Amino acid sequence: MTTIAVISACIALVIVLGTVRGKPGRGIADTALLVIVFGLLAIADFIVGRFVDTGDVAVWVAIALAAGLALDAIYGLMAPERQRQRDRKLRRLMKRRA
Repeated sequence: MTTIAVISACIALVIVLGTVRGKPGRGIADTALLVIVFGLLAIADFIVGRFVDTGDVAVWVAIALAAGLALDAIYGLMAPERQRQRDRKLRRLMKRRA
């Protein structure tokens, strides 16, 4: 239950900080990315867990990812120029793939 509370708090923080910056879509997009990564993590944990006792490694990795994303959102609020550089890099990457 504590894991869900920590991850939910991190997701809420990302969405709120995105809204404060005037870009709520960024918070939603980051949350969607986090959910996709959680899904991949769950699949990997399921597969590896068949062969090795993984314990709570997936839970700790999920918490670390959520906390990292929340810290990135806080840093983006404090240093918007870095976020713009990230946006430009992502835009270039997406244009190459399209």
